[in-house]
Amino acid sequence: MKTAVDSLFLQLGQPVKYKNNTIRLILIEPDKMVGVGFVNTHSSSHQGRIRISDAPNLKIGDKIETDTDIYSVHSEPMKDIHNLIWSVDLICI
Repeated sequence: MKTAVDSLFLQLGQPVKYKNNTIRLILIEPDKMVGVGFVNTHSSSHQGRIRISDAPNLKIGDKIETDTDIYSVHSEPMKDIHNLIWSVDLICI
């Protein structure tokens, strides 16, 4: 399973900076659609996936830098059932 996850991140992940280390992030677009009355709008957060082995102590408030943007971890990161991948809400700051 770990080999498949590593391959997935190598293929789809983009290199980003996290605590002065280069890790890979899969940024999922588009972000969530939120219904407000009769109008649908995008939320201000983005979904991301990070290997737990790259950021074992990921927490709210941590910063992740891409070439063009800086993101902050917005909510508590959630582990997948295999304890290999963080699912994380990110806000561009």
